[in-house]
Amino acid sequence: MSSGPPLAAGIEVVVCLGPGGVGKTTTAAALGVAEARRGRHVVVLTIDPARRLLDALGLDGAADTARAVDLTAVDAEGSLHVAMLDPAATFDDVIRAHAGSDEQVERILANRIYQNLTAGLSGVSEYMASERLRELHADPRFDLVIIDTPPSRHAFDFLDGPGRLARFVDHRIYRSVLAPRRGVLRAVNATAQLVVRTIARVVGADLVDDAVGFFAAFEGMDTGFRDRAKEVEQLLASPATAFLLVGSARRAAMAELGWIAGNLERRGLRPSTLVMNRLTLPDLSAIDATGALPSVVDDAWRELRVLAEAEARVVAEMVAQLGVGDLRSVAELDAPVADLTGMMLVADQLG
Repeated sequence: MSSGPPLAAGIEVVVCLGPGGVGKTTTAAALGVAEARRGRHVVVLTIDPARRLLDALGLDGAADTARAVDLTAVDAEGSLHVAMLDPAATFDDVIRAHAGSDEQVERILANRIYQNLTAGLSGVSEYMASERLRELHADPRFDLVIIDTPPSRHAFDFLDGPGRLARFVDHRIYRSVLAPRRGVLRAVNATAQLVVRTIARVVGADLVDDAVGFFAAFEGMDTGFRDRAKEVEQLLASPATAFLLVGSARRAAMAELGWIAGNLERRGLRPSTLVMNRLTLPDLSAIDATGALPSVVDDAWRELRVLAEAEARVVAEMVAQLGVGDLRSVAELDAPVADLTGMMLVADQLG
């Protein structure tokens, strides 16, 4: 059951947040289908490492590059693309796009510290997600970007990623100690030769060489990282971005939603819409039976109403707690959403 205007009307970026297991990825994809049917050109980016989105839309293999979904059966006026974040590939693309020369690109990509950093250093995935968001938002093919975030607390790593990176490259320690030609390289070439040799004996000369080469290779790129990070921060805080909470009428999920909303508020952000998935029956009037029913059927209807009314009370409590003006209710489907047909059923209810 949907209510109100189209969920993403006038919006350029939708960030889907919620606990694990409540249908957040399905909601992000279904919203993309719904908006494509309205004529918009949508890309859904999942930064959740699970492949549910790609599998449900019939896309196999890697999908760091946005791939088109066949919407022929949907008769959509717009288009839908999906992509799954690959932090290492995105970082490589950023280097190729913003390095000063082909030689600088090769020096960075060949550096062992860079290779280890892209392979799993904490924070890289979140920052690369913001780079990917910026890239897709600027892509003329799309007028709506939908972000499917990891569950709950990990989603805030994505939201905080741009600011963390901007603060790092502005930090006095980076600027005085690490930044090329202002710190490490000057120290190596002047007064700190003894220190460097001592470190080399402990960790190995090759590692020291790699570290010096890493910062030398990034010379001139720190400003670009900072500026792009701040640009994404501004986009996330702008009226063009909406935060959509996805949950279910279960106490544990509702408590997690409250935590998410509180953390958004502490960042000066507010959710615009609450999507409640897998409700027993969003519309209670549907079980108002008319006429006489066999007792066994009548008992079943009564049990269904009791369950639906209990869920409705939980949802109403959560709406009041969050102060969200837009509620979208989605009924439990007969089978898990595993293909475009299932996405359509959810899209119809989202409105």
